[in-house]
Amino acid sequence: MAISPQMQARLDRIDALINSGYTLERKWGYYPDLKKSSGESVNIFGGLFSWSGPAGFSWIAFFFPWAVCAQIKEWSFFYFVAVFSFFSTALSIGLGTNSNFASFLTCIFYASMYPYLRYLAAKRNVKEYSKAASIVIGMLLWILAIVPSLILAFLSAA
Repeated sequence: MAISPQMQARLDRIDALINSGYTLERKWGYYPDLKKSSGESVNIFGGLFSWSGPAGFSWIAFFFPWAVCAQIKEWSFFYFVAVFSFFSTALSIGLGTNSNFASFLTCIFYASMYPYLRYLAAKRNVKEYSKAASIVIGMLLWILAIVPSLILAFLSAA
């Protein structure tokens, strides 16, 4: 699968860190944990609203997280969406608000994590889906993931 020059630059930055003694592994089954050689975890998100972590921020993953996660077979994204959207819907119902802030946060979260997830997928030799297939598969899985929150929202409105 062809990688854009921007993504290749991000992967090269991660690779340079790994070669200089950093480690990268999954924490909690989905979260990429980048650690210095001292064992101290590195903030992959950067500062508040700066999104300037060591590998940067992926705008493609911000706008199309469902497609890029499907492309590298990062199924934890869809589990995360299902759980987070259900609980944020329940919280919105409980507080009497109507907010799509949870979707925005999910997009920011995965756009910052995506370069690391793609690096880990490449190291595991994950065979990526084509862009067309990842769009279709990702959209279907995203819809399936939000069905429980949609049912909850529908039942609360009735």
